[in-house]
Amino acid sequence: MIDYDNDIIGAVETALEAEHSDVFLYDEPLPVDADFPCVVMEEIDNYVDQRTIDSGSNENHVISVYEISVYSNRTRGKKQECKSIFATVSDTLTGLGFTRLSANPVSMIDATVYRMIGRFTAVISENGEIYRR
Repeated sequence: MIDYDNDIIGAVETALEAEHSDVFLYDEPLPVDADFPCVVMEEIDNYVDQRTIDSGSNENHVISVYEISVYSNRTRGKKQECKSIFATVSDTLTGLGFTRLSANPVSMIDATVYRMIGRFTAVISENGEIYRR
């Protein structure tokens, strides 16, 4: 299986540390005791690009899909904080070669928390090259 998850999350983590040093990054579902503001970044799909399987049945590329959730619980400005953090993540992923599929606010049961969610996709080769779909 072609898996560059740690490298991709590492690139986002580096960008967040440079631009938003107070943001926490989780690579699993949001923990109950999460610190805010935070980003949850999960690879939600990783499947073989069947167009590039060779005659030996080896996978040469995968299609990877990431879901990004940004949370803020500021008393004032939580929407703007989420947008700013999301922009950093989006710029980083598109800079790597990903394409943003969506970016939307999500209603939360707890109105004290603002959430923005987005999905990104790319084709990744066995040697780690990232291509836009």
